[in-house]
Amino acid sequence: MSLGNTRTAYGWIAIALHWITAASMVALWYTGENFENAVGRPARILAYGQHVSVGMVLFAFLAAKLVSSFAQPKPEPLERNKWLQLAAKLVQWAFLALIAVLIVTGPLAIWFNGRPINVFDLVQIPSPLPRNHDLHEVSEWVHKRAEGLFLPLLALHVLGALKHIVFDRDATLQRILWVKR
Repeated sequence: MSLGNTRTAYGWIAIALHWITAASMVALWYTGENFENAVGRPARILAYGQHVSVGMVLFAFLAAKLVSSFAQPKPEPLERNKWLQLAAKLVQWAFLALIAVLIVTGPLAIWFNGRPINVFDLVQIPSPLPRNHDLHEVSEWVHKRAEGLFLPLLALHVLGALKHIVFDRDATLQRILWVKR
């Protein structure tokens, strides 16, 4: 298997970034939910710090996934139905757009609040932007609305994968796993 994609198979880079991104998105969703459901100021501060820190650590992988998705060829779809191909493409594009929106609005919400991004109390990334309450609120609102799309998109993605495993019994899943073809 090659590092890059071909018209028939995903390469190591795409496969690794797919699964790292998948795990990252689940971890970020989970830490975000912990932040939203935390009771009391100390618990909220801790959960918020975890969410931001995990997000910043995984930022490079999420950004690399976006770049990789546009820079490499895509293997030809195994799906024969044109409408299902379109649905799969729409879900993939929606996931990429969701990632882009989240990795931009998360840091912006912090920086427009006039605070640095603190990564596990080890590194601080100072705000390059002036404090702006209105833009902070907009960034936070967009971030929250985008986060609300995560579970529905994940459900559609998983249902599509299950369709290929159970009904089609094709090699779609094998192409994104480290399975010998």
